[in-house]
This record gives sequence, C-alpha cells and structure tokens, in this order.
Amino acid sequence: MAALRTTFALAGAVLASACAQAPIQPIAPAAEAEPSPVLPLVMSSGLVIGTLSYQYVELGAAESPRWIVHVERVDDPAQDYALPVEVDRASRRGVFTGALPAGVYAFREAASATGRYAPDASQALFEVQAGEVRDAGHYALNPKRGM
Repeated sequence: MAALRTTFALAGAVLASACAQAPIQPIAPAAEAEPSPVLPLVMSSGLVIGTLSYQYVELGAAESPRWIVHVERVDDPAQDYALPVEVDRASRRGVFTGALPAGVYAFREAASATGRYAPDASQALFEVQAGEVRDAGHYALNPKRGM
C-alpha cells in the first residue's frame, strides 16, 4: 500500500513539474461575435403614455368601447400612428400607451365607433427619444369638433 502511495505521489510531482515547465501560450482574442439581431423599433423608439377625457362625448351602448388615438409624426418623414386607449367609463377618461419611433409628434384625433374627435385646444408637439418614457400630455376631446 505504501508503494502505491509513493507511486501516486511521484506521478503527481512529475505532472506538476511538467505543467510548470510548459511554455505559456497567450490566449488569442476571440473573434468578435456578431451581435444578436435586435428589433429596430426596440433600439430606436420610446414609450409614450398620455391621457384623454371625453366629458361630453357619448360612448354608445358597447360595454367596452374601443378607442384609438392617432398621433402624427411631424418631422421627416410624416407618418400617422395609432395607439390603443384603455377607457374608464366611470370617470370618462382614457389612457393611451405605445411605442413610437424617435421623432416629433402631434396629437391629431381620437376615434371610437361613435365618431372621431379632435382635441379641444391646440396642443404643443411632443418629442420621443430612443429608450425613454415620454408623457404625451392630456387631451380633452370636444364633441363640437368631431370629424
């Protein structure tokens, strides 16, 4: 048994000595891996949150009215974007959210099954930057300005 221990000890010492004498090879830098593809909207958009109220707008008989807010990108290129609205029938208010590409926008209208409505007063433009959360403001809808 003692001979077996001596043999293992000697083998371990030889192995350790051999490893210590081996030349050290520098590790070559790994080739840069291609970045995983990212959705362009994720890297170049921001989250928009806004509210609207419709005190004098009739919702109709639907249990859950479907409202859509339309915002227009006013810088180059001009485009229209539609964002869904979560409606609270009791307070006659809604919250709209969605991702928009970076740019400058204007609130144009809110639409439901009963009509299309412009904001009561002219609102300022809002700018969306990539990766940010932007408050798009509050818009009161005017039934007299319905389209």
